[in-house]
Amino acid sequence: MSKITNKIKEKVGAIDNLSKFQKFTKLKASYIEYDKFSDSNLHEGYFCYNCIYWINVGGGKCMLVEDNDGPDVLGKVSEVIAPHGCCAGYEANYDKLHDTRNPSEAQGIDTEKNKEKVTSADAT
Repeated sequence: MSKITNKIKEKVGAIDNLSKFQKFTKLKASYIEYDKFSDSNLHEGYFCYNCIYWINVGGGKCMLVEDNDGPDVLGKVSEVIAPHGCCAGYEANYDKLHDTRNPSEAQGIDTEKNKEKVTSADAT
């Protein structure tokens, strides 16, 4: 087979594998919406808005968690993945997440440490 044919088969296989990916229910993913943060600046914390799996197209969507499949851990059914939610599969999107505190508010806290790219793969 030609190199082009092999490349096409690789791409088709990758797309096929992605389309077969099973999403988790909200409960299984330990998803929770923090209503008290719904009007907050979501850049300040670890929320779906700052997750690499969250996509905002016509309401929150997620690559890992099914948006309309059952309640979150508190029993709330919202039919979307809320930007002020979070789950056990959270991976920070460091292009969005940043520390917005003034230096005087963060005395003794290394705000640069928050910008270090750490993923769940780094956890021990």
